[in-house]
Order: sequence, then C-alpha cells, then structure tokens
Amino acid sequence: MKIETYLYLYHQIIIETSIAIQLSSMDAEYLFEITSSIVKIKASRNEMPESIIVGIPNNTGKRSDMALQLIKNDGRKFFGNNGGKSKEYLDFFRKELYPFMEGNYRVNSHKTIIGMSPTFGPVLEAFWNEPDLFNGYIVLAAELSLKMNSGETIAQKLLTSIQDSLHPNASIYIGKAGNDLKRRPPEEVKAFIILNQKLDSTANPKINYKVEILENENHYGMSISGIQHGLETIYSTATWNVPYRDFWNSENPANEIKLFYDSLSDQYGFEIVPLEDSFYAGQTLLGTVRRLERQGRIKELKEVLKLATEYYPNSKELKNLMSRIK
Repeated sequence: MKIETYLYLYHQIIIETSIAIQLSSMDAEYLFEITSSIVKIKASRNEMPESIIVGIPNNTGKRSDMALQLIKNDGRKFFGNNGGKSKEYLDFFRKELYPFMEGNYRVNSHKTIIGMSPTFGPVLEAFWNEPDLFNGYIVLAAELSLKMNSGETIAQKLLTSIQDSLHPNASIYIGKAGNDLKRRPPEEVKAFIILNQKLDSTANPKINYKVEILENENHYGMSISGIQHGLETIYSTATWNVPYRDFWNSENPANEIKLFYDSLSDQYGFEIVPLEDSFYAGQTLLGTVRRLERQGRIKELKEVLKLATEYYPNSKELKNLMSRIK
C-alpha cells in the first residue's frame, strides 16, 4: 500500500476526534494531544483562531522517512540511512489530505505544519520548495549546522529563504532545547547565533520569524514551549490583543467589534470571526451581550446580537436571546 493511502486512512480516524484553519502535526502519537490542548486554550482566549488539528501517525515505524538527509562534519549520516521522503508527504497533503478536508470540513486557506526532529523534514521542504502549501511553519528540535546533500547547511538554506523577497508571506518558528546543545558540537550553537545576527538586518519583511534556543529544556520537553512560541510567532500577542474593554466602552460596540475582526481577516487573508462564547470568559459576543444587558444598554445590545447572528446564524442560544430581548 502506498504511504499516502496508508496515512489517509488514519487521518479519517484522528480528525474525527479533533476540534474546527488547519494545523498539521507530523508526530500524532506524541504531539497531537499537546497541540490540541494548547490550541484549545489559546483559541478560547482570543489568542488565535479556532482550528482543526490534523495528526500524522507514525506507528508503522515510518517517522524517520520524513527526515532530511543530513551529514555530520565527519561525513556520517545524521539519521543513518533513513529519510529523503519529505516530498512524498507533501504530495500526500496536496493530493489527498487537502481534498479530503475541503470536502468534509469547513476549512479556510490558512494552514500550519509542525514537525519535530526527523519529522521537521516536510516542514522545511515545504518552506523552501512548496510555499503555497502552508502559511505557518513550526520546526522543533531543529538542526542548523548539519549539511544537506546540496552541501549547504540548514542554517545557510534558511538564511537564503528568509531573505528571499519573492517568498510569499509566511511565519516560521525554529526552536532547539538548550540541553540538546550540550551534546552537540559547538558549531550548532554558533549556527543559531549567527543566523539570528544575519537575519536582524536582512530578513524579508514578509517573513515573520523566530529562531531561539530554549534554555533548560530537554529534547521532547521543549515541544510544549516550542509549540506555544511557534503559535505566538504566527499569531502575535500584539496583533491578537482583542480590546474588548474598548469595545464595551464605545458608543457602538457592534461596529467596533466588526471593524477589528474585518481588519484581522484582511491581515491573514481569511475570515476570522469573534468567539460566540467561551469557558469563563466575558470577552466574547455573548459576554458583550451580558455586560450590555447589565448596563441597561438595550439598543447597543440588540446591535451586537444582530452582528452575532450574522456570524453564527444557526446558534440556538442567539435565537433564544433575540426572541427574549425585543
């Protein structure tokens, strides 16, 4: 059975258990729950859009197939004889996963890919050679000083790509555990430092990037901070600081909410809508309705309700509120 078809069958199982943009983790057995939990909390607090999490399972021992073929300074292969199939995985995304998602789920055009250690192969392959496939890239346990078959190091290739003025808009996070570097040659630390220094003044402004060493973190433990920092690179805190208190104090809260989310949607290139409600959070549409009701601002409340039903036309709670508040 082809690898693409095999993975496709497992996707149907994993996607049905997930939450509704797309984030694809290349290590479903290990990173799926972590990613899902982080996204659930961040999205529920207006820090990023609600998302569908897709996991690539590797319980067939295929994890290292995704690795880039990397060479150490002494000429030995970093991942042994494994790797070299990153393009096949990207082909699977393009030909099988995306059509399946588009045919069965309400998805938009913004997509992020996450890979760790050997599975960051497809992440970098897409960033370098197929940038239309993803908008966000999260590389965990990165290797920057190792050479590829082309003779370039990963750091050199990243520098060229992030400097490239023709590269489409994208966000990329590259992280490494500090404890990993204690067991790696000094060239690896140097590669992180030099890459950051060179990018400080030469990066393409269309590429939002972060390259960092996570001190006191171990190889797999860094995945928690790495995914968080990666998502913050794609959805920056400054941009996603939704000023609900300003909305509440304005003369026309509904208009201010709409203007903010229209601007956010224009920035990211897909429709982003405010949360209808959330767990113990007032900074939502229904939270705004409840606040305006307590303040006796019925005219403004009705305008917010009308806006909310445009975003969520099938909401039973909104319909009940509309019938109660005349």
